[in-house]
Amino acid sequence: MKRFIPFFILLFVGTTLFAQSDIVPASPLTQPQVTATDSTKTKGEIPKKTHKKMIMVLDTLTLSDYTLSLERVNDNLNTIGDSAKLGHEVVKIDHLIDNMTNDVKLIRQNFRGRTSVIHLKNQYLYQSFTATLDDETDRIQAQLDKLYHRVYHAKLHLKKVLNDSVFRKLYADKELRKTFDDKLIRLEWKWNRTDSVTKANLDTLNALKVRLSDNSLILSNMLNIMDKRLDKTVPRLFGQEVNYLWQKDSVEIPSKRMAKSAVSIVRSEQNAIGFYFGQTSGERITVLVLGIILFLWLFLNRKLVKILRIEKDKYSYLNLQYLNNHPILSMLVVLLSLMPFFDAYAPTSYISIEFIFLLLASTHIMIKKENSAFLFTWFGLVILFVADILVYLLIEPTLLERLLQLGIHGGIIAFVMLFYRSLQKDMSFYRFIRIATIVSLLLIGLGFVLNLFGRFSLSGMVGVAAVFAVTQAVVLTVFVEVVVEIILIQLQASRLKKGVDKPFDSSIVISKIKMPLILVAIILWCVMLSSNLNIYRDLSKWVVESLTITRTIGSISFQLLSVILFFVIIWFAHILQRLLSFLFGETGVETEDVTATSKGQHSRLLITRLLVLIGGYLLAIAASGLPIDKLTFLLGALGVGIGMGLQNIVNNFVSGIILIFDGSLQIGDEIEVNGQAGKVKEIGLRASTLFTADGAEVIIPNGNILSQNIVNWTFSNDEKRIMLSFTLSGKELDANVVNEVINDTLKNIPNVVSKRNPVILYTKVTPESCAITVRFWSTISHADLVKSEAMQMLSASFNAKKIGFE
Repeated sequence: MKRFIPFFILLFVGTTLFAQSDIVPASPLTQPQVTATDSTKTKGEIPKKTHKKMIMVLDTLTLSDYTLSLERVNDNLNTIGDSAKLGHEVVKIDHLIDNMTNDVKLIRQNFRGRTSVIHLKNQYLYQSFTATLDDETDRIQAQLDKLYHRVYHAKLHLKKVLNDSVFRKLYADKELRKTFDDKLIRLEWKWNRTDSVTKANLDTLNALKVRLSDNSLILSNMLNIMDKRLDKTVPRLFGQEVNYLWQKDSVEIPSKRMAKSAVSIVRSEQNAIGFYFGQTSGERITVLVLGIILFLWLFLNRKLVKILRIEKDKYSYLNLQYLNNHPILSMLVVLLSLMPFFDAYAPTSYISIEFIFLLLASTHIMIKKENSAFLFTWFGLVILFVADILVYLLIEPTLLERLLQLGIHGGIIAFVMLFYRSLQKDMSFYRFIRIATIVSLLLIGLGFVLNLFGRFSLSGMVGVAAVFAVTQAVVLTVFVEVVVEIILIQLQASRLKKGVDKPFDSSIVISKIKMPLILVAIILWCVMLSSNLNIYRDLSKWVVESLTITRTIGSISFQLLSVILFFVIIWFAHILQRLLSFLFGETGVETEDVTATSKGQHSRLLITRLLVLIGGYLLAIAASGLPIDKLTFLLGALGVGIGMGLQNIVNNFVSGIILIFDGSLQIGDEIEVNGQAGKVKEIGLRASTLFTADGAEVIIPNGNILSQNIVNWTFSNDEKRIMLSFTLSGKELDANVVNEVINDTLKNIPNVVSKRNPVILYTKVTPESCAITVRFWSTISHADLVKSEAMQMLSASFNAKKIGFE
């Protein structure tokens, strides 16, 4: 009985649902009555006819359907073929893997090196390039994985492309196959070709992945070996390599073995230089482009350089010492001095060869410039530098070689001390050279002591760094001077193109650009010193991390590099806007005459300087990475500050911009404002400067100038009316004679405006005397001088006519 209970429940539910489906809900509105029989009949007939038509449509396929199916399969095969293709990137990857394999072989051969003397820089060099190759391996592996993924999915899709139901029905019917026989043959050929290309490309990618995996495995093993060797090298370098100098050597090296060792060392250094040169092709291209730019500039300005050499006295204000006498060698010094920026990781032998060329060029330049005492110490340091490099690179740590190194280090100490005593406080770059000399003395003394206590490799490394320190400091002073001369000559060339041949105050230019160049020289010196001491790698990494790490103060996040860039860009913007004035013809001399043309140039100069400053500040803000929302907050705070007490500052700033663009006041104008009279020397963003006749410089806020009446004597012209009053006495005073004497005298006075006739007024007339007032015109800059000359010449002229002049 319990088994039938579920059956009855289901039967009851089904009966209920069937009964509810026949009930039509009552509409609230009156509707036409339809009987159940008619309604059922109507609803039953239409679905049966529609169902039969749908079955007939599905079962009936036309030739156009089969054609569309073939085209669809063909399009899919074309898409799959395009996905399975491998272009030039595979050829490029193949070349990269080949080059990488060759580089790995070279590193394995060169890294073995010698074991008697430690060359830490070469080991760091090979480790750096090995790590770079390992990173490049990962990058190529990602590219291969992407290509393999694309081709493999194309292969999977190729298997499913023929599963189209219409195409399968076509292919199963023999009669239909005969109809589309040509198309099916071409489709079958395309499918086979796509399948073979896909398999071949997969095999190619697999082969590349295998080769790349082999290189990756070798590079990983090499990095592990290098890390272990470097871990052992550093303690060995600071530990005792050989016996103390006063102890007997435990092993004597035969002379034949030493000769072979020297040959092998030379070959090893050649391999290291060749490998480094091949791996730094990008840096070589940069150096080549920089050299082309420097020598192209020299070629374009060769005529001007020749004129500056011939006419030294005329252009003495430029203070040229190098470019006018040794233009090619000076450019070579500039180029070679910049090499530490590109070759900080280079082998010591490569850097030494570059530096020897730099020393030779600098020595030839300084022969005629320096005194005999300086040249004696300089030649000694250059010779000892070459000897110390050869000893450090070629010899083995035997007793004789150690004694030779001690002798060289002792000679370096003597010559560095002589050089230090020859320094004078009034010489250029005295502080920089003095600090470099002290560092050199400390390092060479340390190298001398290290040799005594058996640290031969460390002694050689410190000794080389010491000689580099003092000689490079002297060479960098030449580098700074040559760059300053390049800028001065470029300014002179630009001025000559604008038709300005007046001397200008070069000290202003030098004071602006010398400090940035000294900072560059200090950076170059520090880079080379740390590179020779083999601490550049760790030091540069620490500096980069310190500058790029994100620091947070409150809700503001920043990097020290962004802050430094912000101030550096602003600094250079101020230097550039100051140098632009000399490009526009400014001389830096306060007493220069300002013409209408030069006033227009000064106006354009003010606008250009303003644009340079604005662009510099905007670029600095963009380089600093300050978020816009923080700037909005700062602007809001600035607005509150303006409302509370910065009105005058903002007023002066806005007034300065109005004065610059308005044109009613220009540099060189003779004005009177606020009880002060003088020539406009400068229009700044906050205040303007007047140069008075007494030699004083009056600084007036721009807001005061704009809010008061300004008397501008040179707004539309530079003419000023001069008035002379005097009394003539005599028995017979003829007005015609008096007028003739006055007119003839004034015409012969320089700087009197001849286009305006003098106005002669008789203010008082008696039988024996008359009071006269004469009005005539002169230039504003010569008004007082013309007035004085007019009084003297009129007095002499009337005295010649026997007429009293008072």
